[in-house]
Amino acid sequence: MQPIYWNCIIAHSITAFSYFGISIVIGIFFAKIKATIPSKYKLAFFSLSGFVLFRGFHHLLAIFKPHVPVSLLHLAVLDLIAFISLASLVYLMPTGYQIVGAIAKSQEDTRELQHSQQIQQLFLDQGPFAAYIKDEQSRMLYYNQEIQSRFSVDPQEWLGKTTSEFLLDPEEGRRVMENEQVVLKTLRPLKLIEEVKIPGNDQPCYWLSFKFPFSDYATGAYRIGGISIDITESIEAQRSLTELNQQLEEKTLELEAKKRQLIYLSDMTDMLYSCESKDEVYQIVALSFSQLFPNMSGYIYIIANSKNYVQMNSFWGGERSSKEIFSLSDCWALRRGKLNLLSPRNSGLMCSHLIQPVSGTHLCVPFFAQGEVIGILHINALEEISPEAKQITEIIARTLGFALNNLSIKQRLIHDNLRDGMTQLFNQNYMQSITEQRLAEAERSGQPLSIIFLDIDNFKSYNSRYGHLTANIVLQGLAKLLLKSIRSFDIACRWGGEEFVIVMPNITLETLRKRVEQLRLNIEQMQLKDGDQILETITASFGIAVSEPGITVKDLLNRANQAMLEAKRTGKNRVREYVNTYN
Repeated sequence: MQPIYWNCIIAHSITAFSYFGISIVIGIFFAKIKATIPSKYKLAFFSLSGFVLFRGFHHLLAIFKPHVPVSLLHLAVLDLIAFISLASLVYLMPTGYQIVGAIAKSQEDTRELQHSQQIQQLFLDQGPFAAYIKDEQSRMLYYNQEIQSRFSVDPQEWLGKTTSEFLLDPEEGRRVMENEQVVLKTLRPLKLIEEVKIPGNDQPCYWLSFKFPFSDYATGAYRIGGISIDITESIEAQRSLTELNQQLEEKTLELEAKKRQLIYLSDMTDMLYSCESKDEVYQIVALSFSQLFPNMSGYIYIIANSKNYVQMNSFWGGERSSKEIFSLSDCWALRRGKLNLLSPRNSGLMCSHLIQPVSGTHLCVPFFAQGEVIGILHINALEEISPEAKQITEIIARTLGFALNNLSIKQRLIHDNLRDGMTQLFNQNYMQSITEQRLAEAERSGQPLSIIFLDIDNFKSYNSRYGHLTANIVLQGLAKLLLKSIRSFDIACRWGGEEFVIVMPNITLETLRKRVEQLRLNIEQMQLKDGDQILETITASFGIAVSEPGITVKDLLNRANQAMLEAKRTGKNRVREYVNTYN
């Protein structure tokens, strides 16, 4: 019986060792991997653990139990239990770690999933955008804190309500719901900009919204997800940029319009100085005015020589609003000698020459010649006349007066035969008269008046060599060259003998220098012939003087003459300017 006894002892020992070993190994694995037992399996786990431990204690106590005879079947069962327990312990060594590791991995994945879901929930709840979920009837199932703060609602207040029920504007809610139904019908995302009114804010807000469908796997129904970002600042910035661009375009158009106005005024001035009759002057003014202000009508009135009445000399634009002939007392501009404006915003004096009923805006601007009123410009517009248009009208009136005065003087002097008979240039008397007038005009307008005094070099020896008749051909050729070289409103005169004077208004000193130097070169290169005989070329010495405030015609001519004498003294065939060092 001794072998059977030790067989039982060994079998109980192996079984007890295996049971205790299984518990210890599993405990070590759980401690090493830091796995935890899921709550729903804790009861089963502890029950099984208790069973294993108690079975181990049972077999441990059986070792110290007094020997009791056992049957061979009992012994075989003990050996089998010992073998199975030991095999389970050996098998648990490599696989238990994997099982516990799998449990730990599953628990870690579960924790990461929960953490990810928490982050997602925080992202949706606390993100700086509006997020919501609706069902197929556009009833609210979820909305985040941004919507709650923007619309001042509680977390549960909107749940189960449709969009049209909680938005301030029912029409706005209807549009939102229509867009959501489009998402459900097409099952495709929708991107759009929505205008939303926020409580407490008079101005609407603009949201860039992304609406998309998704399936609720728990119920199988479709849901509508939405994320909206407030882009009100961007929309307002874009509007501001658009308004700024419009303002820039308007400014550009204004500058272009002013540029055209300057071109029209410049062309008008050039053409007026080229006129040979008063009718041409009136025609040019009417044309220029219709180009500058196509929406206005206008009239040019001239005071009759008898000073008893005023007569219309030119008209442009639409229907006439003023009489053709009226007395001087019928116009307040003629009475006062300054402009008179009558408009809806400016209840000024009404002129009697206006045709009743009077409507729109009327502007009468007098123009002068030699300090005396000779007529008026009358402008009629349906709307208010801008300050710029009024200023331009005054400029045209002054220019018209200068042009008529210049034309009158020109015609009178031509009639009085104030030209040099041989050269056909103006003579000395005309030159002194026109220079005095031009000097007064230059002082009034603030523009300079320039005098060029030129003398043919060595003309006495030239005269002695070729004779007086041939010398006269030289003078005539020089006169033609002078007329070709100056502007239409410049004045070239024969001062006497071989001396000439040119009066040039409104020219800068730099431009004057260039023109005089070019004239000197042209004279030097001029080819002269007496029949088939080629004459010797001539040169000339030039003196330049520019007007100053308060200077007289005599002093201005003397300065130019002194400059010319300095050119003679320093070598001839050159140009000299008057400087204060001359005596």
